[in-house]
Amino acid sequence: MIIDIVGAGSLGLLYGGKLLAAGNQVRFWTRTTAQADLLSRDGVTIVERDGKIHILPDQIQAKPINELSDTWEHTPGEWLLLMVKQTSIDDFIHEVGLLKDHVLNIVCFQNGMGHLEKLQAALPHSLICSAITTEGAKRAQYQVTRAGTGETRLGRRNIYIEASITIEEEKTFTLSRLLQQAGFDCTVSNEIDKLIYRKLLINAVINPLTALWRIPNGELIIKEERKRLMRQLYDEVLLIYTANGICLDQDMWDQLISVCRSTATNTSSMLADVLAGRGTEVGSINGHIVRMAQKLGLDAPTHEILLHLIEGMQPEGVN
Repeated sequence: MIIDIVGAGSLGLLYGGKLLAAGNQVRFWTRTTAQADLLSRDGVTIVERDGKIHILPDQIQAKPINELSDTWEHTPGEWLLLMVKQTSIDDFIHEVGLLKDHVLNIVCFQNGMGHLEKLQAALPHSLICSAITTEGAKRAQYQVTRAGTGETRLGRRNIYIEASITIEEEKTFTLSRLLQQAGFDCTVSNEIDKLIYRKLLINAVINPLTALWRIPNGELIIKEERKRLMRQLYDEVLLIYTANGICLDQDMWDQLISVCRSTATNTSSMLADVLAGRGTEVGSINGHIVRMAQKLGLDAPTHEILLHLIEGMQPEGVN
């Protein structure tokens, strides 16, 4: 089975490397030719708690993303794991535009909302799934350290698994089994919508505050002043979710605090982007919350302020 990994960041290399080590054929797709050449030259090392996995250069297939369409026309893959950030979704759609009449099986690992609809519109015949994961990884060049094992849940939005399993659902179960064999705690969920909205809430509270204060996740909860602002953001989301008929667990606040504790030393993706002078995903996270509120005639003033503050921190010309 050929599995295409688009995005050679920490998670892309973690999932791709472990799938490759488990005996699957994996192709990595990078933003530039130089990145692909480095990956092909140096290989990948994955550092687990119980040892290291070395992926040698001669095992690596890596090409720039602008070659994906041509390659796929001649040698299509069974699955494409899309691991670029929200800010690169439009670029990906542009690169695969020639495949709009084909059927691709795509799993999206992005934060925030809005990308699934974009992808389905651009690739109307394709199977578009979501992946919600709590896996953590840190990358230094092409060495990836797995920062503790997590859970990976796969599913399609608004499509629930019935007793009669469709061909599309069977494909998803097959991918789940492959990821299990590669060492991931992966299952197919019939509540992926709930998991997506849970993740959106957590990201909308943790990411912008850590980016503004330039602190790791755990430091959010060591001062009451910070927790009060977290609660304000949380309450705004719950009000909007309730108006939309979206239900989360009753202990969601406790779960949010628990995430801060379990990822205490982590640098949020938004903070990493701010520190690197890159565009952030704030528009698809807090911006999405603001747009949800506006559609209902509601306000999300704290999220709107954070949206503008983070956008104002980005370099000129970067969205």
